[in-house]
Amino acid sequence: MNAAAKTYDTVAITLHWFMALTAISLITLGSYMTGLDKTDPAKFQLIGLHKSFGVIFMQLAIIRVIWSRISRGPELPTVLNRWEKGLSQTITVTLYLLMFAIPLSGYAMSNLFGHSVSLFGVLPLPVLFSEDPELGMLAKQAHIILVYCLLIALFAHIAGALKHRFLDSPEADVLPRMLPIIKPRN
Repeated sequence: MNAAAKTYDTVAITLHWFMALTAISLITLGSYMTGLDKTDPAKFQLIGLHKSFGVIFMQLAIIRVIWSRISRGPELPTVLNRWEKGLSQTITVTLYLLMFAIPLSGYAMSNLFGHSVSLFGVLPLPVLFSEDPELGMLAKQAHIILVYCLLIALFAHIAGALKHRFLDSPEADVLPRMLPIIKPRN
């Protein structure tokens, strides 16, 4: 796609929305499973699902970065202020960094607490970190803090898109670029 395009391509849109739904599901599942009693057998099944989908999420993040280099999306609208463009770019970079940091901290947490990571219990993944419960606690805290940072960045991302849709001039509307079922404002 060239920079003059008005929307993202199908691959970018699909990755965006699939990853958004996966992130929300992972956050919901993570919050739910941490509230379960340690003796609850469902907790271990949910942890396994959480790890598997976290690994898938990180792979999708890699694909997304590669695709964003292959197929450039549309430029930000020229009517946006310089600070809005800078803020948009900062939030985008933050989201990309978190897409890698959160799964990596979860993987590290598992290994550091002496647990392996596998894909749905079928495909064992390599142990990247030697067992160290003290570092495991730091990885756990980092994982939680990074998820809260993701929630803040997602809120800012969504708020920006809605601001441009409903409060700014029609030329500033960026929502139809990633959600083509919504028609641009006139």
